[in-house]
Amino acid sequence: MAYLEIVGLGKRFGGADVLHDVDLSLEQGQILSLIGPSGEGKTTFLRCLNFLETPDRGIIRLNGETLFDADRPKGRQTHRQAFGLVFQAFHLFPQYTVLENVTLAPTLAKKGSKAALQQKAMDLIAKVGLTDKANAYPNTLSGGQQQRAAIARALAMEPDVLCFDEPTSALDPLLTKEVLNVIRLLKDEGRTMIVVTHEMAFAREASDRVAFLNGGTVAELGTPQEVFGAPKTEALRRFLRQ
Repeated sequence: MAYLEIVGLGKRFGGADVLHDVDLSLEQGQILSLIGPSGEGKTTFLRCLNFLETPDRGIIRLNGETLFDADRPKGRQTHRQAFGLVFQAFHLFPQYTVLENVTLAPTLAKKGSKAALQQKAMDLIAKVGLTDKANAYPNTLSGGQQQRAAIARALAMEPDVLCFDEPTSALDPLLTKEVLNVIRLLKDEGRTMIVVTHEMAFAREASDRVAFLNGGTVAELGTPQEVFGAPKTEALRRFLRQ
């Protein structure tokens, strides 16, 4: 049994199926990259995993436990913290320093004493290379620094699976490298991650599995060598050429 299993996941908005029959699995410590054209359901998929959207159909299992079953939805919100999400546009609270952004959610969730949470936050801030910015406000940081602070904030809640929604799309090449280096560091630590990305070189080099979403479903799934080296569908071949 895989560490993470998604079976038949579906989501509708109005009369349109944005996701339908999405089947994915991932082992603990692996990175899954989600690639595909814009508007094909990648962000909606992450939002469903984090229960920012409620799926209409399907099952989500983590480490053998059913977190969500559309036929038995009662109590699903208690599992929100199983997944962390790093947003495309950072979404740091502008009125709080980096340290305050990282400690806010664990403090509200009563995950420890103030001193313990502060120390843990500083350790995470150091991990993403922002020790000297701990007391800085978001508007004084570069885009790459803001995204690294957002990663530390997501890690502070100790998610089982960390999700990234196009974490480098708003960054220039140098800042993109900063953020991708942090993700590679987390991979080396054995973190389980799902990354929506348009960085094909990163997806090819850092992923354990790659899923191509097209038309709201998984059109191809495999190792980077399989997906990039031997695409089976014309849709994926066309996407990779572009």
